[in-house]
Amino acid sequence: MKEFDKIDTQIVEYLKDRGRDRITDIADGLELNRVTVAQRIEKLVKSGIIKRFTVKLDYESIGLDVLAFVFISFMKTGKTTQEELAQTISKLEGVEEVHIIAGEFDIIAKVRARNLRELGLKVVDKIRGYPGVETTFSHLVFQTIKD
Repeated sequence: MKEFDKIDTQIVEYLKDRGRDRITDIADGLELNRVTVAQRIEKLVKSGIIKRFTVKLDYESIGLDVLAFVFISFMKTGKTTQEELAQTISKLEGVEEVHIIAGEFDIIAKVRARNLRELGLKVVDKIRGYPGVETTFSHLVFQTIKD
């Protein structure tokens, strides 16, 4: 694909907020030709720049009121690698994101739960029990401004 340009940026930003809109609506909203928008989206998908189209949930309405970022220190034990540990954590129900990071901690996980008790069970009983986890440090989210 040619260079990612201003039009591609406009299309991607539009899709982030209104990804279910029809091509015609996107073109009208951006004041672009419908065929141009359709071709650009197709190229963005084929090139891998757009990896997938997804939904954005209202988590409170489905009972997942608690959000936390769990910082995890990796302890090299020989039983698992840091990447394997991150993969294992990513499979736990309620875990939305897992990143290997630099700094004081080695892994960060974005975790949702119905309540604090459920979050505690996920962190204490599950994550802390995985081979390679040395310590965890959880930060609760009071309010999300942008996600």
